[in-house]
Amino acid sequence: MAYNGIAKVQHYVPQFLLRNFGNGKKNQLYVFDKQKARSFASNTRNIACESRFYDFQVDGEEFSIEPALSKIEGAAKPLLQRIIDEDCLAVLSDDEQAQLAVFLSIQYTRTRWFRENWRMLPEILGEKVRQMVKDDEKLKYIDEYIGTLDENKTKKEMAVIMMKAPTDFAIHFANKVWMLLKTERKRPFIMGDNPLTFQNTNDMGPFGNIGLAVRGIEIYLPLSPTHALALWCPSYEKIFRDALERLRFVSKIAPHLIAQKLHDPSGIERILDAMETGKPLVYNSDEVLNFNSLQVYHAERYVFSSIDDFDLARKVISKNSETQKGPRYQVK
Repeated sequence: MAYNGIAKVQHYVPQFLLRNFGNGKKNQLYVFDKQKARSFASNTRNIACESRFYDFQVDGEEFSIEPALSKIEGAAKPLLQRIIDEDCLAVLSDDEQAQLAVFLSIQYTRTRWFRENWRMLPEILGEKVRQMVKDDEKLKYIDEYIGTLDENKTKKEMAVIMMKAPTDFAIHFANKVWMLLKTERKRPFIMGDNPLTFQNTNDMGPFGNIGLAVRGIEIYLPLSPTHALALWCPSYEKIFRDALERLRFVSKIAPHLIAQKLHDPSGIERILDAMETGKPLVYNSDEVLNFNSLQVYHAERYVFSSIDDFDLARKVISKNSETQKGPRYQVK
């Protein structure tokens, strides 16, 4: 349904990505609700969307950024489909990869998860300031000017952030090392309603210091049950090259260690090959498990799959009830 030519139901995960996880002519996929811990089947039209999600008012006049988002999706769709069909990242030109960096910058800012974090940020900052300030008069000033944003103001600020995202964020996606990931349909990738996920295993545990420009950051986006994008910090390439050189040296002076798989360079070799050639890096079961765990963890509420198997999601939320919603900003 549309009003003034603009769709009323607006998706914060593009429908073309959702359809890649669908089955049959009706594009049915399976959905897990983290808050209710239940799964159900749904058409892709009815999920990862809200009524007038990108519409807002200025002085009583209606505006929407939905048409602009549709154009960006339209440019990205054939590029991502070509990667899947050709099973290779090298099919993209530099200009086409730059287009996808713009798409990723928009996707990063357009979800319900991002909006909820932005809406709550003034309240979080206010609480931090209240802990630091003891003067009652100053506290009154803080309470007057710092608080949670209302819905329309949040939408307006989100529109500004999204329209500036290609300038502010695309460069951070573009300058990563891009790789294509692949798995088998019997152990598929899943996708959350906040599908761009982050990991930093070099700093403070598996999730580490998270940020687009942080050293060691890894960014992931599922494209289908069998394909996904990985964007890694450029520092990894040198780390892996240095490690491979050391392992090859070991293989010359102690070949028995290679034979015993104690210092096997094959894992590093397949990563570097994916980095250099654009051919897919085939994930093993543990790697798929980590990828899917990130999707569950980062999802604001819903997780999508081509198969009705959400044991992993149930395990994640049973271990930590806070994962029933997406991760929240923290001010330290």
